[in-house]
Amino acid sequence: MQLELFEKLSPSPCEEGLECNNCGIVQPVDNFEQLAAGEIKRKCRTCKRNQSGLIRHLKTLHCYPDDNYCCPICNRDIKELSRTGQKMLQSWVLDHCHDTETFRAWVCSNCNTGLGAFKDSLERITKAKIYLEDHIQKQKEK
Repeated sequence: MQLELFEKLSPSPCEEGLECNNCGIVQPVDNFEQLAAGEIKRKCRTCKRNQSGLIRHLKTLHCYPDDNYCCPICNRDIKELSRTGQKMLQSWVLDHCHDTETFRAWVCSNCNTGLGAFKDSLERITKAKIYLEDHIQKQKEK
């Protein structure tokens, strides 16, 4: 599932509306899902509906993994992932490329969230890897 940014609105949002983080179109606030405490999801309802339809379509083309499957990123199987009893971790998530709208793999929820947080950017992931490697190196030097 892709992470979406939220914006806390003042009691009277600007007349132009909000820009969708997905399509970039400025739209009325009513075109966005409103959450408790005045928060609004920054992906418009149209983009959300289109993505849901794409996911449904890709699921018809790509069979759900069997019991021996492991996440291609973290290499954990469903038994290991679901040991904490968290419902969200007890099933695989269909991962797809947001640019080409093509299937990549079934991944665990944690890895899918991580990819979404990095916006599928190799540059960001590489920087995170270097950051962690630097930290590990500093710890070894202590």
